[in-house]
Amino acid sequence: MQLTFHGHACVTLGLPGAQPGDTGTIVIDPGTFADTTTALAGARAVLITHDHFDHVDAPAVVTHLTAAPDTQVWTTGPAASALREAGAPADRVHEVTPGQVLDVEGARVTVGGGEHALIHREIPRAVNVTYLVEVDGGSVYHPGDSFDAPAAQPEGGLDVLLVPVSAPWLKTGEFIDFARSVPARVAVPIHDVFLSEIGHGAVGRWLDTARLGGDYTYTRMAVGESLTV
Repeated sequence: MQLTFHGHACVTLGLPGAQPGDTGTIVIDPGTFADTTTALAGARAVLITHDHFDHVDAPAVVTHLTAAPDTQVWTTGPAASALREAGAPADRVHEVTPGQVLDVEGARVTVGGGEHALIHREIPRAVNVTYLVEVDGGSVYHPGDSFDAPAAQPEGGLDVLLVPVSAPWLKTGEFIDFARSVPARVAVPIHDVFLSEIGHGAVGRWLDTARLGGDYTYTRMAVGESLTV
């Protein structure tokens, strides 16, 4: 499985056996702060954690669905409604709930989570799901806008844990605890559009295992960069 970072919270997972050009077989959270054009090119499945614009660029997703009639979308109820209102075919947008296990392009996708992290007590919390994607012994976990750990983890831990590192709803200690508490071989920072290079440097120091412990390798990815899971 090939994981490619497309900016902010968006990654693609190229699955074993994908046809040439299908580098984004599964796309997770193609939002407005990401390179959605590249992320969606060749996609056959789209997973969306919640309905905030930085996680779902509805016009871009609808355009792709129109051009690619075999592509399916899995997401929360509110995000599904927003996509349908934007013109997405209703029969290709599927609502998910925590606890479901999906077969998506041959990958096992376990849905978790339930609520967006708290921004403020007077701001309603969005419905937010998480996705654990497993295929051929490789695993990637995307928490959306939450620090919810996967309910059940692969034996030996995850291969890749995607860690939100900058947002109005998080504190530094929260992403440190998340990275340290969820066993993973590699920790990749996401939700980072709010960071300057100085901010990225600080995050890298705080998540450095030599400083705070942990068994993962901290790997910051540039937009368009890939790693093999």
